[in-house]
Amino acid sequence: MSGLGWESLAALRVRAAALDGEAALTELAEAVAEATERSDGFQFLYPDDAPLRDKIEAIATKVYGADGVKYDHAAGAEIDFLEQHGFGHLPICIAKTHLSISHDPTLKGAPTGWTLPVRELRGAVGAGFIYPICGDMRTMPGLPGSPAVERIDIDAEGEIVGLS
Repeated sequence: MSGLGWESLAALRVRAAALDGEAALTELAEAVAEATERSDGFQFLYPDDAPLRDKIEAIATKVYGADGVKYDHAAGAEIDFLEQHGFGHLPICIAKTHLSISHDPTLKGAPTGWTLPVRELRGAVGAGFIYPICGDMRTMPGLPGSPAVERIDIDAEGEIVGLS
């Protein structure tokens, strides 16, 4: 089974399902085990201990094709704050428009000659990542401290209360 590629794994999975036999499933398990032991040259985009600015720049230039990154004053201060408080090791998840590989929804295809603007950084430290907000990106509002359902009830007359 040497040189087994993902296409072959898919074929084995189909064969195992079609034959519904122990031998086919054993063959599939052996192929998966072999695939996990091979080195495919995978490398992370940046090391965990890289500064936040380097992580953001790596994503912007190597993944999105930006020429660089420009930070608003507030974003720069937020990066410094996060790093000073021990959150610089966290990974980055960039919040940007889904309509383009860039921050600008009007730039289609694989645009060149653009810079990724980072206007704000937020830490989702409980979830374990930092997210720069790029361009005119809107995020969903957070949830209230207590859910509205806790205020809804039925009174003695059978009327629903707490909806307004």
